Amino acid sequence: MPIVSELAWKYTGCDHTSVTNEKAQMLMEAVVYCINEDERQKSRAIMAKRIPAREAYEHGRKIVADKLMELQTMYNGLITEFRDYGSACLKDTVRKGIPAFLERYDFKYAPQETLLTLDYPTLRDYGSLSGVSLVLCYLQDICLEQKFLRGMEDKYIVKVLRKYNRDYEDLTENICGIVLQNMIGHMILDKPLQESGFSQEEMESLEEILSGKTEEQIAAYLLKTLERLTEKYYDNDDCLREYLSGGLSDIVTRIRYNTENHCLGQLFVL
Repeated sequence: MPIVSELAWKYTGCDHTSVTNEKAQMLMEAVVYCINEDERQKSRAIMAKRIPAREAYEHGRKIVADKLMELQTMYNGLITEFRDYGSACLKDTVRKGIPAFLERYDFKYAPQETLLTLDYPTLRDYGSLSGVSLVLCYLQDICLEQKFLRGMEDKYIVKVLRKYNRDYEDLTENICGIVLQNMIGHMILDKPLQESGFSQEEMESLEEILSGKTEEQIAAYLLKTLERLTEKYYDNDDCLREYLSGGLSDIVTRIRYNTENHCLGQLFVL
């Protein structure tokens, strides 16, 4: 409470500590957020030791400030070569949303506020993260997606997206997952990406390989396929592989359904 009182005094221009209940709640959440940031970085051994709330708050606030600087640096590096591949949702989120966050984010008095809806969906669940911690993790994943997509020709990506949905530009879907799904078909058949299009014979081979497997078996098979993909095309990038694995669950479900109904052509489109 003394920390909140000090924040209220500074928030009012060092005039008084009287603020509305809403603002007092905001400042209390700011203090708790910074303390949580401090705890998140500590080991269990350190966390077992009791430290003053003020020390935890001040250290956590520095972590927030450092993350904000890291976010700005990462965004500056990303935007110079950023490609949205026609996705309006991805374009607006990165080119408009992130700069708006950087401009409006108040790390002193409201670090817990995310400010953005982050409309473009990624392949990761961020749980209870908020504020700069959420946006930083989100942008890190966008960077991983850009690395993944830059491993292919633009025309291949756009063709896959167009085959998936001719009006894909307006979809609020993760384009990385759509492309990954098609690449898995190539990897299963050991088919080079530049050889676009699946013949009837290749579709039959895919169905033969995938039929009769449970979702757990398909998941294990796709994980090994993903490992081969990242090893072959992305220097065995562990971070990229871990991120892309977040999209496998939905792909597994689609594969099982489409295999049972003999319509894998709806998944492996190019």
